[in-house]
Amino acid sequence: GGCATCHGGPNFVGARIENNGLEFPLVDTGVGGITGQPADMGKFKMSSLRNVEMTAPYMHDGRFATLEDVVNHYSTGVVMNVNLGPTLTQPGPPGQPPVVRRPNFTPQERDGLVAFMKTLTDPVFLADPKYADPF
Repeated sequence: GGCATCHGGPNFVGARIENNGLEFPLVDTGVGGITGQPADMGKFKMSSLRNVEMTAPYMHDGRFATLEDVVNHYSTGVVMNVNLGPTLTQPGPPGQPPVVRRPNFTPQERDGLVAFMKTLTDPVFLADPKYADPF
C-alpha cells in the first residue's frame, strides 16, 4: 500500500504535511487556511502510528471511528484533488493527468494492516507515570 512512504522511521511518522484525499471540494482547508497558499489547501500534518490503537477517532476531524475505517479510506475511498499527496496518485493514461492510486486491499490485507498497527501499541509507555496527565 505504500504506507511507509509517509509513516516511516522509528515512530512511523513523516515530517511532511500532505493531502490524503479525504474530500473534494474541500470542507476543511487545513494548512492552506493558515498560509493562504493554494498548494497547501487540504493538507494536514501526518500523525505517528505509535500507539495509534489508542487514539481514535482518526483523521484531523475524527471522521473515522476505527482503524478499519482508515484502512478502507486508503484502500478505496481516496478522492482526487489538485493537492493530493504524490504517494496517493499514479500516472493517468498517456496525455492525461494523474489518477488516484487505490490498492483495493483484500479483506485479509485489511485485517493484516489493522493487526500490524495494533502491534505498535506500547503498554509500558502508556502506563509510565512520567507521561501521565499532571492534572
